[in-house]
Amino acid sequence: MATVEAYFADGRNAASAARRLHLSVRAVTYRLQRVRELTGYDPADPADQLPLMVAVTGARLLDWPATALTTE
Repeated sequence: MATVEAYFADGRNAASAARRLHLSVRAVTYRLQRVRELTGYDPADPADQLPLMVAVTGARLLDWPATALTTE
């Protein structure tokens, strides 16, 4: 989630996001590729930015993954 947030906060610039996260650009681009593979949404595509940001915001509000999503 932090990678997607940093990527969007830095105007979809992988190099800036890498500096913000203290990672290599290669690590950031790999993570973004995994997001695309796992979700079907491409962080580099402006049309996919809103659904990804809604998902990240929702996950943060639900304190995911630290909190179980099921109630028993």
